[in-house]
Amino acid sequence: MRAQNPILPLRDVVLLPGMIARLHLLRPTDVMAVEAHLSSQRPLVVVSQLDPLEEEVEGAEVSPVGVRATVLRSVRLGDGTLRLLLEGGDRMGISGLRADPDAGLVASARALPERLQDAHTADLLVEKLRAGLRALTGPESGYPASLGRIADLPVSPGRLADHVAANLTLPHITRLTYLGELSVDQRLSMALVDLGRELQLAEISQRVNKEVQVRMDKQQREYYLREQIRGLRKELGEVAEGHDEAEALEKKLRDAGMPEAVLEEALRELDRLRRMHPDASEYNVSRSWLEWLASMPWQSSTEDQTDLRHAATVLTEDHHGLEKVKERILEYLAVRTLKPDGRVPVLCFLGPPGVGKTSLGRSVARALGRQFQRVSLGGMKDEAEIRGHRRTYVGALPGRIINALKRAGTRNPVIVLDEIDKLGKDFRGDPASALLEVLDPEQNHAFSDHYLDVPFDLSQVLFICTANLAGPIPSALRDRLEITEIPGYILEDKVKIAKDHLVPKLIEQHGLRPDQLTVTAPAIRHLVEAYTSEAGVRKLEQRLAALHRKAARRFVEGRTRPMRVDSEAKVVALLGPPRHFAELAERADVPGVAIGLAWTEAGGEILFIEADRYKATGESLKLTGQLGEVMKESAEAALTVVRSRCAALGIDPAVFKDQHIHVHLPAGGIPKDGPSAGVGLVTALTSLLTGRRVKPYLAMTGEVTLRGKVLPVGGIKEKVLAARRSGVQEVILPARNAVDLEDVPAPLREQLRYHFVENIDEVLALSLEEAVAPPAAAETSL
Repeated sequence: MRAQNPILPLRDVVLLPGMIARLHLLRPTDVMAVEAHLSSQRPLVVVSQLDPLEEEVEGAEVSPVGVRATVLRSVRLGDGTLRLLLEGGDRMGISGLRADPDAGLVASARALPERLQDAHTADLLVEKLRAGLRALTGPESGYPASLGRIADLPVSPGRLADHVAANLTLPHITRLTYLGELSVDQRLSMALVDLGRELQLAEISQRVNKEVQVRMDKQQREYYLREQIRGLRKELGEVAEGHDEAEALEKKLRDAGMPEAVLEEALRELDRLRRMHPDASEYNVSRSWLEWLASMPWQSSTEDQTDLRHAATVLTEDHHGLEKVKERILEYLAVRTLKPDGRVPVLCFLGPPGVGKTSLGRSVARALGRQFQRVSLGGMKDEAEIRGHRRTYVGALPGRIINALKRAGTRNPVIVLDEIDKLGKDFRGDPASALLEVLDPEQNHAFSDHYLDVPFDLSQVLFICTANLAGPIPSALRDRLEITEIPGYILEDKVKIAKDHLVPKLIEQHGLRPDQLTVTAPAIRHLVEAYTSEAGVRKLEQRLAALHRKAARRFVEGRTRPMRVDSEAKVVALLGPPRHFAELAERADVPGVAIGLAWTEAGGEILFIEADRYKATGESLKLTGQLGEVMKESAEAALTVVRSRCAALGIDPAVFKDQHIHVHLPAGGIPKDGPSAGVGLVTALTSLLTGRRVKPYLAMTGEVTLRGKVLPVGGIKEKVLAARRSGVQEVILPARNAVDLEDVPAPLREQLRYHFVENIDEVLALSLEEAVAPPAAAETSL
């Protein structure tokens, strides 16, 4: 049986032949292996662990090749550990590694002979290796001279390669490769490659060190001159505190991470500041400018959370519905995941008040894990609000955009530009034009604020604009926006939002407990139908807040039983009589009254169109109700359409000669305009002149031509929502607007009956009841 040799496994050291290593052995098994070697004179074989992080000897994988080691010196310490000085010898192969109670680890070991395949090639490699070692340890190299002396050692080619590997900075796995390689030619080639890499690193290091030295010399010179200036200022009796303040400013500026060109400009201004007296008028101007530069987030940014599931969960938690908007945000996140440095879009949420445009921007920031800032643009008329004032003016400050970035503390926040459609302009400039650079991805990477007067990168900022109307936004600015429309909510959505979001928030705001006040779905439904008339939920929140205030007062006055609002009667008892009524049945029960559908910045609304006639001379058509020019022209075209169909409709043409027709649209305090009331005007006039009433609970929209063609109009979703909110049961729409119903929620499509028409004859056939006696014209003379 072959003798068992003690085995010493090293964790993070690879002992190569000819290498001398100082070791401190802490593990008891390692100490036992050395002591067994010293007492029995059995050869000690040193191997290396394949995983240097493995603490325990048992179970650790070791290299199958080691070296026969010679103990040059050993010192036993009082804590049981051992200090060694080892020299590596020939390579040894081990097998049958096992634990031993006396020697720690033992294994069978045998000498491994080296192989030399081509002596001529080996000689060439040795010469190159010796030349490389001499070049590596040249003057100003920073490497020890002992490394260069290796080139002059009278050693074999294989041992020379081992010496080079032992003295270069190589990874653990690379040293293990050298240990296990028995081919001398291969080891020489490996050593030459690693030595060449070390030479390249040494060259780069020398170049960097020279650059750093030059820079250090310049800084030391500047420091010396500043110290001289400080001494002269003290001799002159000038205040020294300003200098200390300048030193602190310089440190902030250098730590801010600003671009080199900006830093140079700031340091020039700082030198001017040092030469100023603190009482000088320009001192505070310069100091404020430098403090603004130092406080800007030049490099600070947050890492985007690109988990789509997390983003979808956040958006769903914060907002009910709005599927298209959520889908667009998730698409942005998906693109951001695939291309982090891609172009950032400029989103614009367009919709009526109270639908959650601004809060949606806050949810986007939470979903992305970014900071959130809001900039209100409503009523802004001064361009300097965007670009800032020149710092030469007294009290000058940066614009709103730079201010928002400073508050956010990062260079990639979500900034909501609220009410972008309400920007104004006057002699002080046009803020909308200033926003062109801010919102253009091709320009905003070098946005220049008038106050800072240095470029700042806005390309990583996610701008989200909100607006009620697209029309007031200038076309050049609108072209840079990716507009996403947010329509109003249907009744079911409002009830859901109230129960899941508004009521819990109001309970917390009013200091109530969830078990003290319960507002049921039927009560919320009655609140929506009888106390609000809006596309969003802002008024609904105000009405719910009123309920919570009354409940809070009753509990403060001594009530102990929980309150439950679960019926219309309880809502009326708390809030008083309803404010809104469905007037369709009463208002449309006589000939000459039709119901149109209109789009407003607050969503959709129903529009009553009333027509009457009386005997008079002169002008044949009178229009009232604060109508715009387009709607007046639509009324004149509608009258022409009716007159051209007198025979088909059974109308006596003589009525147009001696009777005055008056068309009125109620709510005269509200301006009305647009062509979409065309079919409603034709229907109201036809109903008046034929005596046929318009069917109840029916509304319509569409532009009409002189030939009777019905043309498509916009705002279909908002108009349909208004029809449903007002109790309409049937809606007449232009045939080419059928595709717009895809945007209407499925429950709403099922609750209403839709008729799609192409000409006015179809409209009249669908909308008018059977004929009754036409009303006689009033005996009035004007």
